[in-house]
Amino acid sequence: MKQKIGFLMLVLTIGLIAPAVFAAAPGSGPMDAMRITNTWQTLAPNSSWWFYFDYTGDKSPIEVTLEDYRVPNVRLSIFTPDQARNWMQDPATPPIGIGTPPSDASAMRQYDLTWRGAFNFPGRFFVVVANDNPYAIQFRLNAKGEAVQLAPPPTVTPVPTPFFATPVPTGNLQGRLVLQESSGGNIYTVNGDGTNLKRITWGIDPSWSPDGKQIAFTRWGAQAGVYVANADGSNERALVGGMRQPLAPRWNPNGTKIAYTRQWGGSDTDSVFCLGRFCFTLPADPHWRLSTVDVNTQIVFDPRSSEHAFAPAWKNDNVTLVYADAGYGLMVTNIKGDPEWNIYKQNPVVQTPMYSPDGKMIAFTVRVHDHWDINVLDLTHGNVIPVTRPDPMAFRPTNNVSPVWSPDGKQILFLSDRNGKWEFFVANVDGTNLTQVLKRVSDTLALNYNFSNERMIDWLK
Repeated sequence: MKQKIGFLMLVLTIGLIAPAVFAAAPGSGPMDAMRITNTWQTLAPNSSWWFYFDYTGDKSPIEVTLEDYRVPNVRLSIFTPDQARNWMQDPATPPIGIGTPPSDASAMRQYDLTWRGAFNFPGRFFVVVANDNPYAIQFRLNAKGEAVQLAPPPTVTPVPTPFFATPVPTGNLQGRLVLQESSGGNIYTVNGDGTNLKRITWGIDPSWSPDGKQIAFTRWGAQAGVYVANADGSNERALVGGMRQPLAPRWNPNGTKIAYTRQWGGSDTDSVFCLGRFCFTLPADPHWRLSTVDVNTQIVFDPRSSEHAFAPAWKNDNVTLVYADAGYGLMVTNIKGDPEWNIYKQNPVVQTPMYSPDGKMIAFTVRVHDHWDINVLDLTHGNVIPVTRPDPMAFRPTNNVSPVWSPDGKQILFLSDRNGKWEFFVANVDGTNLTQVLKRVSDTLALNYNFSNERMIDWLK
């Protein structure tokens, strides 16, 4: 009798497609489907993930969209509750819908695969993302519709505001900004007061040309390269392609060259070294080197740099470059072929350095114990000026990252999680006059920072 009851309970559980107590890996099937979060995720080679959404069955439109950097051999499939049950018995069960590339005339052409449909019955529906490539991909999945219900995200425990803390005022900036929502996600332009937020393309580490007419960015995957587009996103073109994982393109002050970093050499995977009966695992150590490309001739030149060179930025002489190497600190090189040299090694764990417009200072991010702060290196006097400092009244450490100078060199704009999510703040070089800016933008977009030398934003007058 007990065996029959147990069997009936198992059948009922499968029939309802409820989350299984004895589930396998998340996303491996309908019983372990994940909620759709509309965030960038990484899918392993030759694998697939199941996602779900709930629908009331009122025949209202459903839109499922997938962004994957235009990587080929990626599939998007839609399953009804009945089809999902059948799939568990026969994985060859076909889906009810397949995602397809939108037409050039479609309002959804910014996505790579889309599916539209509707149903006259309610239930839990499933979306399967499959990667048929021999390499991992990044993708973002979303489902929308008046009757589409996504599972609510986990409740976040609010961080209490320090009783004695001085509130940070809000304000506006002068000029225009280009920013990324996440590394490899959508790229937007916006006015300094937060108005006219406009998606122009997708990619990594956007940067203004000095005249404000163009934007440089990079991409990974099948379309890896350094790209340039007009400020409105039109006339997009690749300056350099056929490289591995390019990052952080920056225009020189006269607009003739772009510096960037890309993976070159080293080892991508762990290796095992044996000495007799004793074996040791050597961790992966990919190398990153600097390059520059001439915007007009597309001639590439490789300045001398260390093996872990990230986030290059030009000095106002159009010759000198500063970059970050977490093993050495702040490093400087040039396009004349001279050897690289170290200018700051007190705390080598640094990221995203940037020269001031007059070339006399360098703003950078530095790891301090359990958090990241913004400092400025005064090249004239050799002293370091803290722009951000830990708040002794805070209940948790605050991270301040990805600094960029104002066009007049008097302020520094940066990203901070001081309010529990990533938002933009600006301060004077000495840290005074701290102000939250672009709040309308950070309340609209889900900004994401991975502590990987990302250039989140660039400022143009």
